[in-house]
Amino acid sequence: MTETTKANVKILSALTLVHFTGDFYSSFTNPLFPLFVQKMGLSLVQVGIISGVMRLLAFIVQPSVGYLADRYATRHFMLWGVLMPVVFIPLSGITTGFWTLLTAVALGSIGSSMFHP
Repeated sequence: MTETTKANVKILSALTLVHFTGDFYSSFTNPLFPLFVQKMGLSLVQVGIISGVMRLLAFIVQPSVGYLADRYATRHFMLWGVLMPVVFIPLSGITTGFWTLLTAVALGSIGSSMFHP
């Protein structure tokens, strides 16, 4: 193997690990919905809104960030895309109500969408 091949394998492995971590954090919210219902007294409508916002943001943010990432070749999109889910999704565990939970989950989902392009 040449040095170029070794470097590509290392970069690919690092990106795979980072991608897995970001997606793991984002997908970790769904199994916690019953706990959020019990802890915060959320209704099923509120849980549906949170879940819907998570999916909606994935579809809206991803193409626009992809366009911006192509136009302005910067690594900030990837950095924020990793940091936001890692910071905001765990914060959902200390939220006290629907609006703060929705905000934490939405910001984490935006970050996950930012990383993909």
